[in-house]
Amino acid sequence: MFFSKFTRLAVIRFALVIIALLSLIFVLLAVSGNSAPSDGVQSADADLVKQDTSDTFVFPFQFSTEDLYGNMVTEDSLGEKELFFVHYWATWCGPCVMEMPDLAQIEEKYGDRVGFIALLDDYGSAKTTAIRIAESSGVTFTMVDAKHNSFRTLLKMVRSGYIPTTVLIDGSGNIVGEQIIGAVGEGYEKFIDNALQR
Repeated sequence: MFFSKFTRLAVIRFALVIIALLSLIFVLLAVSGNSAPSDGVQSADADLVKQDTSDTFVFPFQFSTEDLYGNMVTEDSLGEKELFFVHYWATWCGPCVMEMPDLAQIEEKYGDRVGFIALLDDYGSAKTTAIRIAESSGVTFTMVDAKHNSFRTLLKMVRSGYIPTTVLIDGSGNIVGEQIIGAVGEGYEKFIDNALQR
């Protein structure tokens, strides 16, 4: 009787260890498969990127689509900036919604130097909800459908398997630093400050 209880406990412990190891392997594969090259810059497809060597530039990915409010927006709509903050989020993501007021403050603080654009994952089904979230939090930056054809290359750079994910893009269409995975609220300021100092 004692031996059978001991055997069952050993089998259960062994199974839990295997499950934990497999989970760790999957997480490591997901993170390593989406990390930027060791120099901290991930390149975009050259045919979709506008090249510019000045201190400010237009958003380096060409697009033409409607924003949440039905206004036609293009890369020129974002203005000329030193850096672009690209935020991939969804309305069903609690942390995404909770950090929106922080993003509004960050946009207000850095808006003269940094362009902001949000790629909304559930745009088609949650447009009204996204408008309500943006308006109640004070976010005014451009929000577009992440699945629009214009954003295919950009979405490959931003998608990490996690929502939210944010990247900072330079004038050549490269990611500056690393992907920012998860909601970090005011912590985005550190990433922006570091990127602007490069």
